[in-house]
Amino acid sequence: MYIDYHLKFDSEAAAKAVLYRVEGEEGNEVPKYLAIDLIGTVYKPTGEVVVDDDGIEAPVMAPVPGYHANVRVLDAAPELEAYQVFPQNPVRGWA
Repeated sequence: MYIDYHLKFDSEAAAKAVLYRVEGEEGNEVPKYLAIDLIGTVYKPTGEVVVDDDGIEAPVMAPVPGYHANVRVLDAAPELEAYQVFPQNPVRGWA
């Protein structure tokens, strides 16, 4: 059975420092976990709506602070708990 983590970091560099290890002379980034989905910036609606020249309405979106990622593991990864968030409506997840 898989365990999924929704994570938030201060930056992409901070995320990669936790989720990857560097190997070899070329500095290749190797994932530490079964599956990593680097999302980056997540946006949420502000409640405002804009209307374009054709009359089409679109929600105004604002960035959610932080750099976001999802990780799937086979066993618990307590080292990730410091970065774990619990979104009510995740932007992305595993199928």
